[in-house]
Amino acid sequence: MFCLRSSVREVSSLKALLKVTPPTAASVLRTSKPLSGSIDTKFWRGNGEMGVPSLHGDMPKPAFRDEDRKGNWRSQTDAMDRNAAQNLPPYLMIGASSGVVLYLAKYTLYGVALLLGPGRDKYAAAAIEVDLTTIPEGKNAVFTWRGKPLFIRHRTQEEIAKAQSADVSALRDPQSDAERCQNEKYLICLGVCTHLGCVPIAHAGDWKGYYCPCHGSHYDTCARIMKGPAPLNLEVPKHEYLDEGTVIIGKED
Repeated sequence: MFCLRSSVREVSSLKALLKVTPPTAASVLRTSKPLSGSIDTKFWRGNGEMGVPSLHGDMPKPAFRDEDRKGNWRSQTDAMDRNAAQNLPPYLMIGASSGVVLYLAKYTLYGVALLLGPGRDKYAAAAIEVDLTTIPEGKNAVFTWRGKPLFIRHRTQEEIAKAQSADVSALRDPQSDAERCQNEKYLICLGVCTHLGCVPIAHAGDWKGYYCPCHGSHYDTCARIMKGPAPLNLEVPKHEYLDEGTVIIGKED
């Protein structure tokens, strides 16, 4: 009988020990320290029930912002950016190779054109016909003949008079105006300076004929060298007048 009563008391004591009264919300708020070394009071729910404790103990919960999710993170992992970064070396190689191919293709086509085109002998013997009536008086027209600039100048009476009145004996390359101009109205010469092959400027220089700004050669209205390093007059190509207003330049006999 005594043993039975002792067992009942032990069971009652065990139930008293096992019975735990959960803390109220007010008691949680009044608590300044965590209930244990690893569970913080902020993880207790307001209804008195204990929530899930943090695995990090007292460490603050990470704060993920929307701009981090939608901004930098998304842009860094964007498919197009990743593709561009990964394919940049191949793109550079393709661009460089394309440039080399186009450069070689240019000179290949140039060589084919020269091969299929007329020979150099025919090209050198080529002649052009010019309608002189299209050149106003006092103007200098520029044409291309055999790969060189060709000047045809419709001279005024004042320019003709200055060229004819020059002292031929005092010139560096003595030539009269009549020797250089079959028709006194028109001066026909190559626009290539006889010094180093530069192209002179018309209506410029001390004699208002032609002036080479590269090295300072001055020519008169008959394209004769008057001052500067050029040794000879501007070259007058072979030409023939068909009539008063038409001339053929470079015609072979």
